[in-house]
Amino acid sequence: MKQITCIFLGVCLWVSGGFAADNSGGNNREMDSVLASVNGQAVTLMDVLAVTRQKELQARAVYSGEKLLAVIAGYRKDAVDDLIDNILIHKEFAKLNHTLANQDVEREIDRFAERIGCRSRSQLENLLRKSGGSVDEVRMEIRKNMMVQLMLYRQIQIADPLSPREVYEYFMSVREKYSTPEKVRLSMLKIDLSEPEADRISEEITRMLAAEPDKFDELIKKYASLPGDGKLGEVARRDLRPEFAGAFEEFSVGRIAGPLKVYGGLVWLRLDEVIPGKEAEFRAVESKIKLELENDLRRKVIAGYASRLRDKAIVEYFF
Repeated sequence: MKQITCIFLGVCLWVSGGFAADNSGGNNREMDSVLASVNGQAVTLMDVLAVTRQKELQARAVYSGEKLLAVIAGYRKDAVDDLIDNILIHKEFAKLNHTLANQDVEREIDRFAERIGCRSRSQLENLLRKSGGSVDEVRMEIRKNMMVQLMLYRQIQIADPLSPREVYEYFMSVREKYSTPEKVRLSMLKIDLSEPEADRISEEITRMLAAEPDKFDELIKKYASLPGDGKLGEVARRDLRPEFAGAFEEFSVGRIAGPLKVYGGLVWLRLDEVIPGKEAEFRAVESKIKLELENDLRRKVIAGYASRLRDKAIVEYFF
């Protein structure tokens, strides 16, 4: 299971305008199209759009053509998988005779009402009525989502907890990831090789920099083929182009290197600043690492649980 369907997402989309009028212009027959089957229970396009509609609307504002179709197809495939897993979890919940306390369900309905701006149950009822729905339908969706969350929580509870040694050993294996690398700031002067007098200008720049390196900024304004002040910004030294890193005999502030043949032109570089790196200390990042590892463990536990349920089910896809 890549992710659990957000609690109340389908309900929120329905209340905010309904999902039957999808922007794709599909008719009711298309909305009822069966995309998958779980032990004979259908997952329809309408079920999927209840989850993906908002993301699809956002995608249409960013993508177009084949890219848009591919992005939407990915959203829908993920939603189908989540819905399949949710159906299987609901069945397992019933099979194990688990129950939900009515007061817990009602409390979640009140929280849902607050999230959509309703100050009372009567306000919620009026809003739902205008949308063609009811509190009973919301209650059913909330119960289904609470079942999923409860079953997954129980799976996570039975997973083996991380030991302090595991956290430390992981830190030592990826220490560089949490360390701050040494960084540099460079300025660049570039002239195009297409410039008719490139050779003469190159000789003049090189001569002037050798005599008066402090003129670097003036030469950028006078000769540079790129707009701006030539500042390249902050970059990790280890990420520098090999030509740039190898051009300096030593990395000390004020050093100038060049000319180098790159970018279809001739380039001179000045090292403006060296920002020392800092090696990560375990205590400073221990909590962050533990949280990351625990989240990764949860994802694996949930994925394994869903996989085991699927192994005992008949799942068919129709797309």
